[in-house]
Amino acid sequence: MKVTRRNALTLAAAAFAGSACRTPVAAETAPMAPAAPDPSTIILPDRANFSPKGIYLNSGSQHPFSKPASASLDAYIKHRAAFDPASDYSLNSDGPIEKFARLVNADPSEITYVQSTTAGEQAIVRSLGLPEQGAKIVTDSLHFFGSFPLYGELERQGYEVSWVKAVDGRIRLEDLDRAITPGTKLVSLSLVSTVNGFEHDLKAVCDLAHSRGALVYADIIHAAGCVPVDLHASGVDFAATATYKWLMGDFGLGFLYVRKGAMEALTRTNYGYYGISTFTTHLYPFDPPGDTPVDYEFSDDAAGWFALGTHAHSVIALLNASLDYILDVRVETIQAHATTLTTRLKEGLKSQGFDVMTPDEARTPIVTAVLENARQRLSPAMKERGITTTLSRNRFRPTVSVFNTMDDVDAFLEATGSI
Repeated sequence: MKVTRRNALTLAAAAFAGSACRTPVAAETAPMAPAAPDPSTIILPDRANFSPKGIYLNSGSQHPFSKPASASLDAYIKHRAAFDPASDYSLNSDGPIEKFARLVNADPSEITYVQSTTAGEQAIVRSLGLPEQGAKIVTDSLHFFGSFPLYGELERQGYEVSWVKAVDGRIRLEDLDRAITPGTKLVSLSLVSTVNGFEHDLKAVCDLAHSRGALVYADIIHAAGCVPVDLHASGVDFAATATYKWLMGDFGLGFLYVRKGAMEALTRTNYGYYGISTFTTHLYPFDPPGDTPVDYEFSDDAAGWFALGTHAHSVIALLNASLDYILDVRVETIQAHATTLTTRLKEGLKSQGFDVMTPDEARTPIVTAVLENARQRLSPAMKERGITTTLSRNRFRPTVSVFNTMDDVDAFLEATGSI
């Protein structure tokens, strides 16, 4: 029996529970959620399809749901609450995989669901056999700070980790050139930095790393959906993202990309039933005879290597609408709108005397500035004006999206100028 992601849950339940297995969620073949808005009617800033309260400059932390995505989620919740046998509801669980593949120029077979960006990154590290005696890892100071303990622990175990430091808010290719020496197994970075919005030239990094025999992993959570990403053209071997930022989804579900040519470097460390391609039991009534309890094979694709068990259906419902929206509006349009706003933010903050960490040339929706005790000093002004943004201990980071206006930016600059 051939197994796909669509019927894996049904098959596994039947195998372990025989004829008493539960009925799966309705056949997941075609979406029944509300259609995405007609892109010809969408003009950015888009205030018609989003309704955040106050001034929301925090999409780099959590993106508001769009109205079409909320409607799609509501349809899923209504179905789950009732399981109406007369309903023709369909979740379309493979839809987000296929739509995300189009968004980042990858094959759907190279993408599987993961719980989060971090889960994807750590799965790659494990499947590369790390830690491995003599293997070297290169990362940089603008990579996601939540990944620092991963590489810090490998370093504590005695493995060589090279930390490339930022210069003027950028990771310089010449510094990576010096760090990626023969024997380097993995280069791990964030395509767009959560710290300050710096964007790597991913193709240049991959060309350099591959010339030294190293593979490249990219965290793309601050790129997918807001700046153009072409995974095939870049040559990157692995990439991961969660969906709750500019993919406009929610916590608990993300995507892992594994380049077809890079699969040969992996060692299997995951044995999930969502990754199987064939599955035949020899234990239950009317099963065919066999010498083993079960015969199975894993598919030779990203799901076969990394898919585990069930994933968040509620987020799939959101993504089926939000990815339609992004594909229709086009990332290039989203980026152009954001760049207009971030250019004003950079200029305004500099004129107020702030040290802006974000490079002038960055075309990402993130602007970061340094301010000692930023959270304490800026919170009252932001609260007074109804502004939601990221305030850290010694820096602040407004992030923009499709619904933000120049008035939002001016209100933010009024707040920063008041301290």
